[in-house]
Amino acid sequence: MTNNYPVNNIYTCIQGEGVQTGVAMVLVRLHGCAVGCPWCDTKETWAFAPADERPTLPEVMGQNGRFTWADSATIAAYIAQHHPGPRWVLLTGGEPADYRLDTLVKTLHEKGYQVAIETSGTALGHVTAACDWVCVSPKIGMPGGKQVLAEAVASADEIKHVVGKAADIDQLDHLIATMPLKHTAVICLQPISQSRKATDLCIETVQSRGWRLSIQMHKYIGVE
Repeated sequence: MTNNYPVNNIYTCIQGEGVQTGVAMVLVRLHGCAVGCPWCDTKETWAFAPADERPTLPEVMGQNGRFTWADSATIAAYIAQHHPGPRWVLLTGGEPADYRLDTLVKTLHEKGYQVAIETSGTALGHVTAACDWVCVSPKIGMPGGKQVLAEAVASADEIKHVVGKAADIDQLDHLIATMPLKHTAVICLQPISQSRKATDLCIETVQSRGWRLSIQMHKYIGVE
């Protein structure tokens, strides 16, 4: 079972999106993603450039394209030493579900953390990992050509869909109609890049359907 993970960054944050907005978390950003979302604000995590590999965690910290391979015990120890406040750890990327996360999640649980993950729904490395909260932000028809997987959608406690235009809501409707959801899953719409037009569309839609609005609160308050 995998116990070696490509870490791009670890830092304390305030969750700014979706159901857990406002919760203090330690964000663990894993490196590597082939989905190719045009609006991604962490494109530096996509590619594994050999020149960007470093031997230790301290050498990769910050927003950059560097990464290091670390086992779950090393990651958990780094979190405990450098980020002692939050009791939630958020696994994100990149695409964290590209990696079998069972060992990492188990280790974090043993250290007393709860674990959330945000995934595009195009990979399944989280489905047996007993995460405490699974947010699937389904990336449909992205340039990387990866497909959203029904098993990933079925694992979601939260579906957080990025919306720029009405066709994006149509895509979500099709996904919901064709893939099983937990009956308790919360659906959130998130306007793309704080667009006013997209925000108005999301507000109108969540009001008419009883869904939830996600507004990237961290950008409004000026934190990562």
